[in-house]
Amino acid sequence: MLKLVTVCGAGVGSSVMEKMFAEEILADHHIDGTVEAADISSVAPDLYDGVITTSDFASLLHTTTPIIRLDNLLDKDAMEKQIMALVKGAQA
Repeated sequence: MLKLVTVCGAGVGSSVMEKMFAEEILADHHIDGTVEAADISSVAPDLYDGVITTSDFASLLHTTTPIIRLDNLLDKDAMEKQIMALVKGAQA
């Protein structure tokens, strides 16, 4: 099962929107996974298979976990491409 986390400043704004988009993408592709929303100060990125966040917050994360960087929060297609690349990489 794929475990993703979305990250923003407080864990209740953009990360919740990212979470909903990611859940839709997983469902559309019939991928078994979970998505949680978290704030930048309390997230433990190493507990997940991938982190979804904006480029601004991505630079603050110190992890070897793959980071899906979004420059436009409304660009669901960009998120989908990156999630699918992560899934394909995990299957290799």
